[in-house]
Amino acid sequence: MRIVSVDIEHFRGIESLHWSPAPGMNCLIGPGDSTKTSILDAIELCLNPKPYTLADDCDFYNLDTSQPVNIMVTLVDLPTEFLSEDRYGMQLRGWNAETLSVEDEPNEGLDYALTLRVTIDASLEARWSVYNDRVIAAEKDPPTLRYKDWKLLSVTRLGPYAERHLAWGRSSVLTQVGEATSGYSLQLADAGRAARKAFGDTNQNIFKSVTDRVKVLSKQFSVPVRGAYTAALDVDGVNITAGGISLHDGGLPLRMLGTGSSRLIVSALQHEVGHQHISMIDEVEFGLEPHRIARLLKFLKTSPAADGVNQAQIFITTHSPVVICELKAEDIFSVRSSAGVTHVKSISAAVLKLDTAQRHLRGAPEAFLARRIVVGEGRTEQGIVRGLDSCWVERGKDSLAAQGVVAVNGSGKDSAPVIAEHLCDLGYEVLLLLDSDEPPNAAAMARALAKGASCLQWPGQYSTEERLFIDLPWDGVKAAVQYASECASTDSILSGINKTLKALEIDQVGDLALPPARDEPSFRLALGKTAKRESWFKDITRGEGLGEIIAKHFPPNDTTPFANIISDLRKWIDA
Repeated sequence: MRIVSVDIEHFRGIESLHWSPAPGMNCLIGPGDSTKTSILDAIELCLNPKPYTLADDCDFYNLDTSQPVNIMVTLVDLPTEFLSEDRYGMQLRGWNAETLSVEDEPNEGLDYALTLRVTIDASLEARWSVYNDRVIAAEKDPPTLRYKDWKLLSVTRLGPYAERHLAWGRSSVLTQVGEATSGYSLQLADAGRAARKAFGDTNQNIFKSVTDRVKVLSKQFSVPVRGAYTAALDVDGVNITAGGISLHDGGLPLRMLGTGSSRLIVSALQHEVGHQHISMIDEVEFGLEPHRIARLLKFLKTSPAADGVNQAQIFITTHSPVVICELKAEDIFSVRSSAGVTHVKSISAAVLKLDTAQRHLRGAPEAFLARRIVVGEGRTEQGIVRGLDSCWVERGKDSLAAQGVVAVNGSGKDSAPVIAEHLCDLGYEVLLLLDSDEPPNAAAMARALAKGASCLQWPGQYSTEERLFIDLPWDGVKAAVQYASECASTDSILSGINKTLKALEIDQVGDLALPPARDEPSFRLALGKTAKRESWFKDITRGEGLGEIIAKHFPPNDTTPFANIISDLRKWIDA
């Protein structure tokens, strides 16, 4: 079985959502509080009924209990026995795989589908049923599934802690593996008898004064003593149940393993338990190193051993760039929520070419995890924004992280607008930070701007380095040159400067002291050209250092073009 449609109304942070999940991997990404986990919670609630569990006011959107929670999950690839009239044949609906829509009648050419529904009203009591429009129109009490059928439908979910699945307790994944479930009761009863006998063989003298006194009091109050009062082990009191049987490695319980190791084992077990299985993992990267994340994701995408043909349907959430890089674009869905309306969009469906989406995911994975993105033309611009952020925080301003902003590398003048367009299609707010020495791809730029992207470019036909050295106060110019020499070497920086000065027929310099007499437009431009040609700051770390120099040396209310762009950047961040 697999889920083809999810509809949620008035549940927690979701006022409305409609989504058609993919058959295999469904990785939900997005900024914090975008309702990713709530989507998993809703699916789990609908497919794992707990009749004696009451909801809470917090389960209602905006705490408004006057609007009932309504969750519907539609399934296809149903077990054959579900299709008979004495089971759910009369309740079947149709799934149109081409239009990704549910039709109330299972007409020819459609896949048989079954819609399950859970509602919660102001009484806080959840009610599960089978849903179709025909039942609602007839105003009949909706039917529900049999208990054993619910067990077939139930999803398994791996949370941050996996200990309970490493013991044979109720709902543990171990109880679904193999044939080991038979014989529990007999073995537990034998264990109880053995425990009672072992306790009886211990020193009973420590209880003697108490048992003798109880015997005397019993006689005084006419309570007959059949034999002799003794202290014996009450097996029920020590709770010897299947939950007390757990997997061990030698004498070590596997629940004592590290978080990542125990989660890996449980994930493997969940994948093993059956064909067409539906499984969920919240924060899939929790406790795992990058190489083990890669192995887990590859394993989850394979067919379960019990089937070998049908792929398991997996729902995961993540905040890890590693996970994004390891998955294919068609596996990843961006979750965005605005005023309670949640949209889940396929990363790959937002671009014309699949390889374009894949390139963006692996080139700038962190962009897809934020709410708002500054797309720098290259690593220099990305680094400058990050360096400015450090200084802004020291001055008491909100960090980029606090504002939900991340700076990414656009990988060039033609690629950056394409990335911006892709992000805009997925609902992100995007700002392009470009230099102006070479024009970007005009068509891509026009599309990005039309879809809501903002753009900041240095005035004049200058690179970032050229514009910076033209506008930066002289002390800042000297600091930037000194920083470049620390990143490379004094000789290489001096040689590069003199090479440019010679080509421009400007007097060369003997050292990097840069006296005030050299503070002239032509010399400043020469420094900028050298910085660009020699790649003084063409990596993120050097860009960060340059950003700190910029923040420290531009005075407040500076009106130079570079300072104005930085001011506009900060305004966009704070908007």
